[in-house]
Order: sequence, then C-alpha cells, then structure tokens
Amino acid sequence: MHIVSLVIENTEKNFEVNEDELVWDELERLGTKLPAGCLAGSCGTCRINVLEGLNNLAPKGAVETETVNHLMDQYKKKYGEDFLKDKNIRLACRARIKGNIKITPLKEKI
Repeated sequence: MHIVSLVIENTEKNFEVNEDELVWDELERLGTKLPAGCLAGSCGTCRINVLEGLNNLAPKGAVETETVNHLMDQYKKKYGEDFLKDKNIRLACRARIKGNIKITPLKEKI
C-alpha cells in the first residue's frame, strides 16, 4: 500500500493517507470527522468538492453516481448552473483514493 497526500482546503491540514482506502475512512482514522449520515453513498451528507486530483480517485460506482446526480440537480435548482461550473462533487464515504488529492467539504444547504 502506498502513502499519498490528502489536503483539506483552507486548513493547515495535509494528511498522509493510504492509497486504495476511502476518503472518509482515512480522515476518521486520522482524527478528522467530515459530516456523515448513512456512510453508504445514499444520503449525500459527506459530499466533498475535489479541487485537485479528481483523476486520483477511483471512478464512481452506481450508488455514488445516482446520489451525486441528485445533489447536482438540487444545487442547480437552488443556486443555478454557475454554482456547479467549478465543482467536482464526490462522496467521501465512497471515493477511493488513488493518488494525491485536495478537497473541501460542501457545506451549502440544498
């Protein structure tokens, strides 16, 4: 297993995490809690915006894809198309790390 970097924007935090693990699991292991609900990819509570390294996450599975599509539709309705133009939404409980990434939790209420 390789060690890679996970940075949370606007914090002093740069984590060394294990490749092939889930974002949420690795951050919890290192003492940082992200918002969470079901931890199964259905509720969307753990949504994050991937600022750098989107290609360093494993592709979305069916459940994550469906949940992210639903979240994007809700964001469009509430904030408009422009809100999403710089967003790469993933779910921390489903996003498997394959390399260095930089994220920020999405806290906007929908």
